[in-house]
Amino acid sequence: MNRLMVFAKAPTPGRVKTRLQPPLTPAQAAELHGAFVRDVVARHDRADRTLTVWRAGDLDHPLWADLGVPLATQAAGDLGARMAAAFAAELTGDARVVVLGTDSPTLPPALVDAAFAALDDVPCVVGPACDGGYYLLGARGAVPPVFAGLPWGTDDVLPRTLAALNDAGIPHRLLPFWYDVDRPADLALLRAHLPALAASGVPPPRHTMRALEHLA
Repeated sequence: MNRLMVFAKAPTPGRVKTRLQPPLTPAQAAELHGAFVRDVVARHDRADRTLTVWRAGDLDHPLWADLGVPLATQAAGDLGARMAAAFAAELTGDARVVVLGTDSPTLPPALVDAAFAALDDVPCVVGPACDGGYYLLGARGAVPPVFAGLPWGTDDVLPRTLAALNDAGIPHRLLPFWYDVDRPADLALLRAHLPALAASGVPPPRHTMRALEHLA
């Protein structure tokens, strides 16, 4: 069984996309974040897997009901503790479990497909992000020992995650790099990438496109 977890925060102004403020206002950043959440769910919700949004922040925010997918609530603690708890809840039986954040609205579905396929061969898969973190982590069989003591939100997350896997002797596979949208330079890349996607015949993330048009 393939299980996809999407880790998402409620789009509350001042609580999301803070590294994009400026150039965005808190309200604009929250609008863009909400669009990212909607697009990640729509882009990766497939009949051959379950998808659960693991939410944090305002649990009564109307966004959650609008998504139309099962919801779960993140545990307390830092990001590592919250992901470890979610993996422990989802890794039952023969499940293959992959977690995504919502910082990569253009992430190709083929990369998520590749992650699930890799878990047939290895117990862990990592999707490295260009900023030194990762956009995806997948596991089969047991929760990997990669969540404790990491400096979340820094460019040291990926190398320390890989070091933890190597130290534990856990076989793993790396997917191709992709980009998160966290900083102004990432936002500029996203603005340039969306029309290129459309021109190449790849459907761009429509909620993100609409939000950027509104912000412009």
